[in-house]
Amino acid sequence: MYGIVLSRRDFREADQVISILTAEEGKREYIARGVKKIVSKNTSHLEPATLISFGIAEGKKEWSYLTNVQPVESFFHLRQSLPTLHIIGYSLDALLVMLKEGEHDSDIYQFFISYLRFLDQQSVVNILLLDAFLIKLFSHLGYHPSLDACVVCEKSYKDIGLEFLSASEQKPGFYFAGGGVICVSCKIEKQRIGEIIYPCGIKEINTLRFLLASSWQDIFSFLLAEEEYKLVHKLIYEFMLYHSERKWEDWGNITF
Repeated sequence: MYGIVLSRRDFREADQVISILTAEEGKREYIARGVKKIVSKNTSHLEPATLISFGIAEGKKEWSYLTNVQPVESFFHLRQSLPTLHIIGYSLDALLVMLKEGEHDSDIYQFFISYLRFLDQQSVVNILLLDAFLIKLFSHLGYHPSLDACVVCEKSYKDIGLEFLSASEQKPGFYFAGGGVICVSCKIEKQRIGEIIYPCGIKEINTLRFLLASSWQDIFSFLLAEEEYKLVHKLIYEFMLYHSERKWEDWGNITF
């Protein structure tokens, strides 16, 4: 079986629990016996963000044990850059928190491998790649933002844009409870009855559409002014907070 190591933590005197993402079984935890010993051959193979092949031996209790661990791709260049390590660390944390144990999803597995392979080829990275990874991940998990029409009245995205151009002081918004963009008139009504609408403009919505639809290379090459980045980042961050129902460190504060 092939899998990507997500994390490792100490267990007993010489063992560790290894969390691995596979195409067949999703996120699973296994015991790596003796991996903390100096003579262990598997220690270097089980670093997070490493693609490995491995076997499984069933234990007497609820645990399964790793056997025949072999490195397939170590993504060596990822570990040579502190900014890239920050991005990978946050990405791994998001996968660990959001993926349920034992729910297989080969699309997420392939999605994460493509992300690691792309980052491994870059000598420099930009933080927008992490924003893109997170919004794509949540989309894969079923939280795909609806951006083609108002989620309340179904007014088309084109008409929302025209409405904004004719009265730019009135911005559309993002309705988290409804799952996507909301037009000005529906936003006003929802706010009147006390519902929370996140304010955002057409530029942020356009950038969000681009991030969801584009390749890693196109996202890496995308030029975004700092102020525009802050606006779209805040939208993605608030979207992530809402759907994960937990607090996250704001990755927009990472200094490159």
